[in-house]
Amino acid sequence: MKSKIVSAMLASVLCLGTGSALADSHGMTIMQLAEEKKCTACHAINESEAESIVPSFLSIAQRYSMDESDRLVQVVLTGGEDHWGNAEMPDMGVRTDVSRGEAEKLVKWILEMEE
Repeated sequence: MKSKIVSAMLASVLCLGTGSALADSHGMTIMQLAEEKKCTACHAINESEAESIVPSFLSIAQRYSMDESDRLVQVVLTGGEDHWGNAEMPDMGVRTDVSRGEAEKLVKWILEMEE
């Protein structure tokens, strides 16, 4: 009985820790930011959820390293094509505006999925 209580408490602490680690200064998780900025309108988290020609976040993480994060931030900010086959990321204005800081948070979050 005691081990079940300890296990439940440990699980609760780990869940709280994970949530706060992913939250920004406004209490929003990066996943919520991705949803707010409409990233998830085209991108899925992983391949099992993906049903379009755009890459999932996990596919991006597997293809790019953290060393390429500046390049990916530019892709998020400017859009364009030739980043992934024939898929074209819409330019700003066509999609929800993302600040440089938000783009950096999103790219870091995506690239850390591989680790």
